[in-house]
Amino acid sequence: MSIDSDRLREDIWRVITTVESRGLFVHAGDLTIRHTPSRGSKAKTYRLPLIVGSTVLNALVPRSAMLLVGGHGGGKTTLIKLLGRMMTGKTLNEIEDGVLRGHPQLTEEKMVATLKPGPLMKDGVEVVVWRRFVTGFWKMIDEVNRLTPHAQNILLSMLAEGELKYYDEVKRCEDFCLYATMNPTDAGTFDMAPPFLDRFGLAVPITMPTVNDLELILASRDEKLFGYDELWQVPAILSEEDLLTIWNLADKMPVSEEASEFMRSVVREFGACVRVDKSQSSDLTVDTGLCDGCHFNTPKSVCNKVLIPLSVRAAKDLNRYCKAVAWLIGAEEVSIEIVKSIAPLVFWHRTKYTRDEMEKTPFYGNRYAFTENLVELAATRFAQRDAAMQLIHNLRHGKADSSVVSELREMGKSDILVRLDYLAIAKELKKKKYVSMVKSIEKSIDKKDVDSLTKLHAELIDKTDFPNRSMLLNRVSEAMHRLTLSQFSTTFDVWQDLWTVISIRHPRMTGILKETLEPPKRKVIRTDRLTLIIYVTGDSPESKVFLEISGGSDAVELKKEIEKQIGKGAE
Repeated sequence: MSIDSDRLREDIWRVITTVESRGLFVHAGDLTIRHTPSRGSKAKTYRLPLIVGSTVLNALVPRSAMLLVGGHGGGKTTLIKLLGRMMTGKTLNEIEDGVLRGHPQLTEEKMVATLKPGPLMKDGVEVVVWRRFVTGFWKMIDEVNRLTPHAQNILLSMLAEGELKYYDEVKRCEDFCLYATMNPTDAGTFDMAPPFLDRFGLAVPITMPTVNDLELILASRDEKLFGYDELWQVPAILSEEDLLTIWNLADKMPVSEEASEFMRSVVREFGACVRVDKSQSSDLTVDTGLCDGCHFNTPKSVCNKVLIPLSVRAAKDLNRYCKAVAWLIGAEEVSIEIVKSIAPLVFWHRTKYTRDEMEKTPFYGNRYAFTENLVELAATRFAQRDAAMQLIHNLRHGKADSSVVSELREMGKSDILVRLDYLAIAKELKKKKYVSMVKSIEKSIDKKDVDSLTKLHAELIDKTDFPNRSMLLNRVSEAMHRLTLSQFSTTFDVWQDLWTVISIRHPRMTGILKETLEPPKRKVIRTDRLTLIIYVTGDSPESKVFLEISGGSDAVELKKEIEKQIGKGAE
């Protein structure tokens, strides 16, 4: 781990410690994260305060959005503002400027932007003035469920595309951390549609404090009398630029093959059905008899308890937040244990469950606890699926066995994912054309022959009818990326000269390269033989700039040129 990474990690833990030790937010709930560094080693257990920890975690993911769900007076709004102060270095008053108070009368003009009256009345010119909620980095929506469906749709555009439109002007919101609070039992609220809820990557339930919590709360200094001391009590610990750097560091965290497989499996368990596509079926559901007579309708199944399946976005968010957790605890990679710990926070607000199942003991309607149980059921089923996963693994590497389809068909009688997904892919992977191609790919990977892999990639591009073509293309691309990957870390001062060197070698990149001189900026530039990722965190001379180069022969040549300019700064 680099010195920068260690320093930033210590600062994040310092934020959490400051909140707890100074009584800024008190809640007894914990988020326990288990992690086994390597096979055969002893598992380590890390404790994060559930609410403070997950709220901090949201800031470690780019363009993040989080939902805090709980009754009034629980300290949700105050916590977000205090964390904004500590994690961006802005004053509490500046953080307050970025708060959007939800109510039914909130118009687009009050939320997003307005027009300058002078130019409009004098010359008929529309000059847009964007609200601070739009332009600020640390965004907050208080009581989001009091917004009308129209107001929710306006925010949906920002959460989905990262931009807002007002009259003819479009505002890009490329870098932000967004938090929204809601009180589900409050009067005068509006339903939040599943697509809108799905835009919130993380959600945490906030329950009422215990007797011990209240003792600590009542013993703290009265903030209504004294306010908050921004020098010691709520100090500036990090900056926006620090968070941008953390985003890059967390994104680089590798995901173990087992953890990746588990992510895909647990998301799929929440939507699998042998009879219908749950995302398309509205009349026949789990609640209206869909599962009647199905032999997968058992107490240990997940599919018979879920009404609305999880989206692809849920899988992507799970991947992002798990990487952030792995970076925070100093893990070498994302493990299955990390995925199990974070999955309930990513899932519970996005889906709906059968009421009868969720209201049973010991859940009594507690959706978060019910989600934890379903993730545990999915993890148990995943462990039992090991033999099937090994068969698929062998097939993907061209090691076909004549009996594999019949073996999977038998396993599919008791495993819905094997029946729906594994069996279908096995039939494709057994085809001779696939086996021949994958052996050629494996041979080129073993020899680290980038030129050969480039030719195989071109061949697959041309042959549109090739079996399982997308998987093979992905495998070749990943191998080329891995074999040619170089990562550099430099400063903005150096980058102001370095970008011209790249531009001379690749003139077609000049326009995009120039855009990086107005940070913060993240850009991905691709050609047939080169992928260049640029991440500029700020415009001060010492601001971090991260470069990632991969691809084919052009990547190798560009790496040599950069090393000549700045030395071997590969991470």
